[in-house]
Amino acid sequence: MLALMLMCVSGANISAQNPVSLVDETLTYDVIYKWGFINKVAGYATMSLRNDGDLYRASVFAENAPWANSIYMLRDTLYTTMTKQGLYPVKYVYIAHEQGKYKKDVLTFHRDGNTFTADAVRYKRPSADAPMTSSTLQLEAQGMTVDMLSSFFYLRTLDFPNMKKGETVTVNIFSGSKKEKLTITYKGQQKVEVNGVKLPAYYINFTFTRRGKVSSDPISGWISADDRRIPVKVEGQLPVGKVRALYTGPNP
Repeated sequence: MLALMLMCVSGANISAQNPVSLVDETLTYDVIYKWGFINKVAGYATMSLRNDGDLYRASVFAENAPWANSIYMLRDTLYTTMTKQGLYPVKYVYIAHEQGKYKKDVLTFHRDGNTFTADAVRYKRPSADAPMTSSTLQLEAQGMTVDMLSSFFYLRTLDFPNMKKGETVTVNIFSGSKKEKLTITYKGQQKVEVNGVKLPAYYINFTFTRRGKVSSDPISGWISADDRRIPVKVEGQLPVGKVRALYTGPNP
């Protein structure tokens, strides 16, 4: 993990002020698994952003550390294309290889005023020797909408200096088969250690809800309190243990 605007903050509609200029970048992360005395790098992730005319193109590639491959093989790739003006999603692709399983979701977004729709195509293969199947559906929501990757860039555009502790931002979020609500809660500033240096960061929590019910445990994130707004740490709870993504690229 962590780009769009027009959100609901404490019940009032506001628009992000784009306090950060998104520039071409490649950010790297260690994914660390912690359970009891186990505290080990279990994978790696790389997030890239490129300017392309009136668009931003971003990607994330995540994979296991070599020692974890024998336990559970994982390769995930995400792509998103967003407009620079308004940071609206245009196309989102999610590709997963997990233990012989294959899944690919392709979402093509459309916006008409305050209405967002996405034509979604999902490809699935339950095992290496199984045939590929596909299905289609259309998702629709009123108000600002993001995808699973563009949401990380959206977070970076929020006007944190003018937010109060406890204020919330809520947007719609589409994945391959469902739509949910993504709620971001600003928790104030904290010092967070990055590459051995303690840096000021904006601390946030975010949760997903579907049909009014929370669909995941809260996730915590820390974003550097400077003009880069780099996501430097993301932490979430697993059924057993917890997982953290720590920024390992050049110091923000």
